[in-house]
Amino acid sequence: MSLIFAFDAGGDDGTDYMTVAGFASSTNHWDEFSRDWKARLQRDGIEYFRTVDANSFRGPFQHWRDLPNKIELRQALFADLMDLIVRNTYRKFACTIVNKDFQGTNNDARQRFAESAYIVAARTCEKYARLWAMSEWKSCPEIGMAFVFEAGDEGQSKLQERLRKEWGHIPPNFRPKKDTVRGDGSIEYGFVPLQAADWLAWELNRAARDFYPEKLESVSQLRWPMQQFLGKPDGKIGIYTPENLKDMDNMITLGNDLAAWAASIGIGKRGQSA
Repeated sequence: MSLIFAFDAGGDDGTDYMTVAGFASSTNHWDEFSRDWKARLQRDGIEYFRTVDANSFRGPFQHWRDLPNKIELRQALFADLMDLIVRNTYRKFACTIVNKDFQGTNNDARQRFAESAYIVAARTCEKYARLWAMSEWKSCPEIGMAFVFEAGDEGQSKLQERLRKEWGHIPPNFRPKKDTVRGDGSIEYGFVPLQAADWLAWELNRAARDFYPEKLESVSQLRWPMQQFLGKPDGKIGIYTPENLKDMDNMITLGNDLAAWAASIGIGKRGQSA
């Protein structure tokens, strides 16, 4: 069996918050997930799922825009897609960066850990994922692992360079979330699990924007999808605020421990394309 981790970003280095988030599952469960996810979207005439389009009734959701029951249609779709995520994924991972505070810090951790908020968030998710794998799958040293990030996110090349330089890393793959026509006319098929990662990243980024300026007082005020994401699957959701940016130092130590473990069982050599 192989584990595949799918991650996408919400926001960018120029927004108030940057979030990277995603899910872990096996190749078999991701195949089932992708088949059922696409079939559910097709029932409503939707080509692919992108959260910002779903919430604004744009792009592939444009045909719902003027319908009187568009909210009900969207909620029914959200409920079915959320069920697919819960049934087919093993774990969730996420990290949010408060950009203005990250840009303002000048500590050693920032210099050593990453040049951008995107890289910090992505590498933190990778460390969370490897820690989970170390704990849950240590009896299966032959298991294959792959990390898939959304292609085209700002900072992709720097993230790839960082991870490839690290001892014990799992080489990253970069894929589109939907089918894309290349310049030569051929099709690069999208990695559907990235659409679920897009949803988680968007909702977490929105929750951070709502909570940290203290617009919301309790979890019950969060949007319905975010309330669901706080449940299953279990996982690790972190945020770097002014109070805990120092945790980057701990992530460096954690990274070294995980790298040693990964190298000891050869994970760094087994990274494979999804």
